[in-house]
Amino acid sequence: MKGFGDYGKLAAVMLLALGLRLGWGLRQGGGAAGLEALPDQREYLQLGQHLRTHQGLWFSDPRFRQVVYAYRTPGYPLLVAACAAKPPIIRVVQAALDASSVLAIFLLARKWLGGGRAMLAALLVAVNSYLIFFTGTILSETLFTALLCWGVALIVLSGGPWPAGRGRLAAWLGGGVLLALAVLVRPGAIALPVILGCAAALLNRFDRPTYRTTWPLPVAATMLLLTAIVLFPWAARNRFILHRWIWTSTNAGITRYDGFNPDATGASDQSFTQGMPWLADMSETARSQYLAEKADEWMTEHPAAAMKLAAVKIARTWSPMPLSAQYGSRVIYVVVGLCFAVVFDLLVIVGLCRRGLPGPAKAFLLLPAVYFTVAAALSVGSLRYLVPAEAPMAIVAAAAVGRRSAVRPGRPGQPQLWAAGHGIDHFSS
Repeated sequence: MKGFGDYGKLAAVMLLALGLRLGWGLRQGGGAAGLEALPDQREYLQLGQHLRTHQGLWFSDPRFRQVVYAYRTPGYPLLVAACAAKPPIIRVVQAALDASSVLAIFLLARKWLGGGRAMLAALLVAVNSYLIFFTGTILSETLFTALLCWGVALIVLSGGPWPAGRGRLAAWLGGGVLLALAVLVRPGAIALPVILGCAAALLNRFDRPTYRTTWPLPVAATMLLLTAIVLFPWAARNRFILHRWIWTSTNAGITRYDGFNPDATGASDQSFTQGMPWLADMSETARSQYLAEKADEWMTEHPAAAMKLAAVKIARTWSPMPLSAQYGSRVIYVVVGLCFAVVFDLLVIVGLCRRGLPGPAKAFLLLPAVYFTVAAALSVGSLRYLVPAEAPMAIVAAAAVGRRSAVRPGRPGQPQLWAAGHGIDHFSS
């Protein structure tokens, strides 16, 4: 960026993002009724309180009248504990984290777009009504979004894989670590570090075809190793307590059956546990395995119904209309969410059709959305699971406006990728 005015605009956008999130979060009540509307919040608060008082990571699951130890991964509970397990503090911290995602998207957008359209990408993240909504909940979406945005920004802007220079190398590996840490926040993202790491390597090769480096390890092996290193303490702890190597959580089987059972609708409804009293007699690991096997059995016996359910879940995930009872509890929430989603989705479609971004960049920025769509089809469908992917998609949306990028000399027909800055070396200088 050139001149204080541009820095001032970015600061204004980030302050707008912070102000909207603080205003929304601090007006949310901390009473039991508000937390029970989304039971996951109660569980995360229990976990955070237990961690804060050095009791370990566990909570009491009333459905099974049982204490569970690996039902939730530790990433988000650690944030809750660091905030003293107090909802107002958590919401303030989440507001700051989400505002930092605005900066990450701006820096990444500036790689391909001019300053004005990079600012628009940041603004779209700043005013995203769903991102704002989740900063006011005691749920993992905000933390996961921040880790995803900064992880993606670092692995791309560093120019990796294995870029020359300690600063760039640290940024590339740091981005991989952040993506691996995101798995401890949302276990369903377990394949994302490898997928995004490899995709970023291909993208950087496209941008700099003459760049060569010696790889100590292939990119996929590196990202897999980073993920294993990050998850190993958690898996070892589960091995010690539950006598099994659980790398993600014991929630996996329940979620799978939630998505594929005779009464499944595509939405999350775990009331089936009330009709299966024998589940309370199982350990949490046995229960997860049992329900996963029952889900697989149902899909094998009803392949057509399973395919139909998958389609319904995809439709729910991409619905511009908020479908959850919590978000749709007031007409104003529905109207604001719907208006933003329609405008945003139209901009993304136009951005995909225009030449404001190179094809590989468009594909890369849509990868998280594709990944979470597939994940939703295999579990349950909800806009909640797609929201983090909207942050990278904002760059595609911003490419829908303004004039086309200039052509890079020596690469006829390809957009000028480096006119607005050259990765980490540029914005750190």
